[in-house]
Amino acid sequence: MNFKLAGDRPHIRLEEELASVDKKAADAAFRKHKREIIDPYMSAQGFLKYKSNAYVRKNSIDLLEYMDFQKEHYGSKTFTVNLAVMPLYIPHEFMVFGFSERLGKLICGRDIWWDFADETVCGKSMDNVRDAIGLFAVPWFRKMERERGIAMRLIRQKLTGGVSDYDQEWLSAIGSRSGRTAVIRENVKQLKLPESLIQE
Repeated sequence: MNFKLAGDRPHIRLEEELASVDKKAADAAFRKHKREIIDPYMSAQGFLKYKSNAYVRKNSIDLLEYMDFQKEHYGSKTFTVNLAVMPLYIPHEFMVFGFSERLGKLICGRDIWWDFADETVCGKSMDNVRDAIGLFAVPWFRKMERERGIAMRLIRQKLTGGVSDYDQEWLSAIGSRSGRTAVIRENVKQLKLPESLIQE
């Protein structure tokens, strides 16, 4: 698929370039455009807001689908988008992602960082990311809705390089419905996930 990127740039700004960025205005633009462009789109896709820059939903086979907007750590006013899934029917003390991906890798095979240094470029970046989520992230999550497909992924990992104890526990639990609701309820509480995930 030939997707046109907009708002993308190298993720680190040089010091002289960063000095010209109004950091408070950039952060305000990020919050505004995420709220106006991304939040409604994610809500329409069935995702719930989680913490300040993440979204979650539970799929039909009780995997947590997770997406976050990760800002560059040193303040370059760029962000990338991470996707992940994890089984909600295995006890968790903290987030442990089973399979993960970056939106940029799905788009073009490399990591992509989008700019939010000012109002104009931030709007362009958020529009671009919203479109990319629909074309690339939503189909990626859709592939995670088949237990047989998940089991085959875990078995392939086991055959090619081994699996962790966590992956082995996940593989063993696939298909079992015994006690699932109680474990999901406890994970929602432990991970401070939106309580409405229990009802879904």
